[in-house]
Amino acid sequence: AVKRRESDNRLKIFFIVRNRAKKEGFSLLVIQVCWNQTLRLREFSVSVLNILISNFVCHLFKQFLPGTVEHMEKSAISRFFSENKHHLLISSLTFLLIYLSTFNRAYGYFIDEFYYIACANNPAAGYVDHPPLAPLILTVVQFLFGSSIFVIRIIPALAESAGVFYTGVLVKEIGGGKFAQVLAACAMAASPVIIAFGGFYSMNAFEPLLGVLLMLYAVKMIKENNTKRWIVLGIIMGIGMMNKHTFGVFIIAIVLSLILAGKWKLILNKWFFIGGVIAFIIFTPNIIWQIINNYPSLEFYRNINADKNVYTPPVAFIMGQVMSMSPSTAPIWIAGFLFLLFSKSVKDFKFLGILFIALFLFMLLSGVSRSDRLAFAYPAAFAGGAIFYDKLFSKHILRWAKVVLVIFIFSGLAISLPLILPYFSYEAVEARTVFIGYNTELERGNKPLLPQLLADKIGWEDRFKFVYSAYQSLSDEDKKQTIVAAGNYGQAGALELYGKDYDFPPVVCDHNNYYFWSKSRLKGNVMLKLGHKNEYHGLTERFTTVDVYPEEYKNKYVTGHENNLRVFICRNPIISYSKMLEQGKFFY
Repeated sequence: AVKRRESDNRLKIFFIVRNRAKKEGFSLLVIQVCWNQTLRLREFSVSVLNILISNFVCHLFKQFLPGTVEHMEKSAISRFFSENKHHLLISSLTFLLIYLSTFNRAYGYFIDEFYYIACANNPAAGYVDHPPLAPLILTVVQFLFGSSIFVIRIIPALAESAGVFYTGVLVKEIGGGKFAQVLAACAMAASPVIIAFGGFYSMNAFEPLLGVLLMLYAVKMIKENNTKRWIVLGIIMGIGMMNKHTFGVFIIAIVLSLILAGKWKLILNKWFFIGGVIAFIIFTPNIIWQIINNYPSLEFYRNINADKNVYTPPVAFIMGQVMSMSPSTAPIWIAGFLFLLFSKSVKDFKFLGILFIALFLFMLLSGVSRSDRLAFAYPAAFAGGAIFYDKLFSKHILRWAKVVLVIFIFSGLAISLPLILPYFSYEAVEARTVFIGYNTELERGNKPLLPQLLADKIGWEDRFKFVYSAYQSLSDEDKKQTIVAAGNYGQAGALELYGKDYDFPPVVCDHNNYYFWSKSRLKGNVMLKLGHKNEYHGLTERFTTVDVYPEEYKNKYVTGHENNLRVFICRNPIISYSKMLEQGKFFY
């Protein structure tokens, strides 16, 4: 009887607290605290005190932090991932697909990774061919975990999988259901160029993620009619510019698309200008670096437009988009931008369709843009296409078609996977390349047997051992006076990275940022020059004696400029090293 009375009293107290809490809008967490405190009647006085304290705290939260009480029951992070668990699963699988390819020992670092590691070892506010964000991130990663390929490959794989995840979130913000969110995330994950970006460390890995985040917060700004979102947008824009200069094209396009979509009020306000100032402040260190160093990036961009990028006619550009994003995703993004442009159901987000088609036409008309340059705009088209197909299938009750469409999307990736990730042997990749008829020439004059993404991951440690054997052939006196000259930043970075565990001489190079770093390394009377046999005559005009190391590096699967390499042993320079560096400087 006593227990029954105690139970009844506990229930009465609980219901009183619950009803009062509902009336006042208190958190359910507070109700649970009060209920726990009333489990024993002898602690009733303590529970009353806690109720009064909770009442006071909740009023403070409601007064000064509106909305906080409602979020106390469940943390924002756990709720966010719980609501987006479907495309979280897809992004996780994307990460595993990309990262596990690292464990194939037949392939190693990508050529650009050596250069990014070198940049990370020489932190600065800018570099000749890119802003500082990607190298600075790698600086922190190397400081904490080292420069192992298994460490640095985690970052790009995470960046691409995050881009897949936020593509699903973008669909949700536009109003798409669960299937639409999953479909858009799948389309992003099934795009070969996205998977390729995740397969090696570079600034390109971060661009799709920053692009989708910029679109996502623009959508949030429209939904909430909250121009203060320009603060977040300004931060993303600044970070994007510190990652890649061409991100500025995307920024201009998104502002113009908002204007063309009739969202003038979102632009003509103080928060837009505050966001612009924030972006400018973030980007300012790189501007200062450019001024101090006489704008080397401008020279770099002029050179690559003139000599490096392959001219892309309009038809070839369109076909490149279809192939780089996979033919199986084309029905999604084609339907997507049309749906965003003309459907009344998503009229508030018409700017996304304008953004995509504007960037598409800009890249097409430029004539020199590689097919992967448009990757950051595809989340918009995938989002629109996913919502279109979700509505179509729901209207006609075609549940089976949803499964078929997802399988079809990934079929394209399954065909192209051997060409973009190092899962297969050289011979198998070569056979697949020939069978598909894939053009391996991404850069003018560079057409290897394998796709360049894989060919430039082959044989780097062997090249180092080749140069090191030439160095070991020198006398002890010559070794003290030796520097090693590499032909490009990939060779220089590889020699530095592998040479740090050996007694290896300083490495110099006149390519991109190595031009600046090499100025303090020019000393000694002996130079080992890694290059091709056609360089011999030019070297004899610069040195008193030039000997050719008898061995030669050959590997038919590497890119042409990395095959048939020789080491020239050059002694007693006729002209100064500094003059040689100035004459050979190339930002390319």
